[in-house]
Amino acid sequence: FEHAYTRGSHHLLLYQTGFAPSEVSLERFDCTGAQFTELGVAGIAYAAQVPNGDLAYPTDVALRAEAGAVLLVQTHYLNASAEPLDAQVRLNLWYAPAPAPVLAGTLFFYDWAIHVPAGEPVTAHMRCNIPADVNLVFGMSHMHRRGVGYRAVLEDASANAAPTELFATTDWEGVEPRRYAPELAVAAGSVIDYRCDFQGEAGRDIVEGPSAEANEMCMFVASYYPRLDTPTELCAGPGSGPVFTGTQACGDTVTCVREAGDDAIATEACLVDTCAASSAPAVELMKCINFQCAAPCAQGEAACDTCALNTCGDQLSACYSAGC
Repeated sequence: FEHAYTRGSHHLLLYQTGFAPSEVSLERFDCTGAQFTELGVAGIAYAAQVPNGDLAYPTDVALRAEAGAVLLVQTHYLNASAEPLDAQVRLNLWYAPAPAPVLAGTLFFYDWAIHVPAGEPVTAHMRCNIPADVNLVFGMSHMHRRGVGYRAVLEDASANAAPTELFATTDWEGVEPRRYAPELAVAAGSVIDYRCDFQGEAGRDIVEGPSAEANEMCMFVASYYPRLDTPTELCAGPGSGPVFTGTQACGDTVTCVREAGDDAIATEACLVDTCAASSAPAVELMKCINFQCAAPCAQGEAACDTCALNTCGDQLSACYSAGC
């Protein structure tokens, strides 16, 4: 991969989608506020947040794209001037001369529960399990403008060694990826643990979301091989997800979220106030609902409740059994 874009962009992403060419217009469009389900996102092929860069895999490794696959190039620009901005993005994909024996993938860890109260410092925390041996090619952080600190570490499966630092920065933009030379070996059973420090701004609470101006993000992105399953790539596998250290039990979190309704700030404030002992059950329940009941939940509360009861019964039981 090789990219270049004019200044003013916050990031460049190349998504793999589940669409066929006949299902999309193949024309440029505004994707502001669009959810991954609307965009058909099925994986991440490439990511960057500096104007120029490239990524080369070892000779026997390649990222696979099916014949006829639709890829989605996404970039965010902010024009702070009074004049039109001539924004341009270029992305080259270099084909392997022959099928590669080892498939590459992209870790795209996104914290979906962030609440930054006005004027207050907070930390978002995620732990992501790695179930098989892999090698990391590069890694990088991603935050928005309230981000003031970031650290990602690798905890070895044996727990006998000190954590290995994967990435650290105090910057939220213009962050160069760290290339691991040689590639960093990660043993099965290891955990990638990362944290984002935020300083709240005056006058408004902030939650996670796509806007660098109005929302926050806490991410760890890395290129790696051989490729794992999609839930692992999204930090959505068993035992993976955000870590909460609040005050309320999981059942109280569920009640709080239901009462919050469509209020995103209230909803995420409920989630992050889950206590440590209820953190894992709450995360497993939310993952089940978000991944297994997304379509029914879009239809309304009744359909969402039915799906949650029928599909996420074990997670619901574990949640209501958890305390603080």
